[in-house]
Amino acid sequence: MAQDAILGGGGSVSRPSVVLGLMPPSGPEQIVATFGNIYEYIRADGSLDPKWQADFLTRLDLPFPMSLSWDLATSVNQMTCHKRLADVFGRVLQRVQTDGMQGKIKTFGGCFSFRPQRTGSKLSAHAWGIAIDLNPGSNAQGSAGDMDGGVVGIFRDAGFEWGGEWSGKRCDPMHFQFCSGY
Repeated sequence: MAQDAILGGGGSVSRPSVVLGLMPPSGPEQIVATFGNIYEYIRADGSLDPKWQADFLTRLDLPFPMSLSWDLATSVNQMTCHKRLADVFGRVLQRVQTDGMQGKIKTFGGCFSFRPQRTGSKLSAHAWGIAIDLNPGSNAQGSAGDMDGGVVGIFRDAGFEWGGEWSGKRCDPMHFQFCSGY
């Protein structure tokens, strides 16, 4: 499958099998196999060894600035994500801009964050740096939200699962993750 068809505005694909040489993993075992065993970096006190960030994460320059959701007076030009996804995140956000939809992203809620899921006890996909939250103020977990369908389509075309499709209190329309079954 040609990467320009996935991310360059050519044909649209609902769920690509491989994006820039990377297949979105399904389930916790595939996430660990694809993005690294974060559990080996969790210290006895429950904190994350900073070596995880040095070994697996990178800073990505964003194609356009975004306001922080928790401090609207501050905008960010970079985010921290998994090294293996930096090119994917970069191309997705570049396509958002190229397609004239950057105005649909009002705020940035984060990418890497070592924490459990809000509705469970297992680690969030954010702990690996493989998820991003956008427009959290109007897309609260458990709500239908107002995420733009064009933005959702761009992320889906790149292999992301959208939390707005999850049911009940798990529904999380701000959330996009590069994995499924988790």
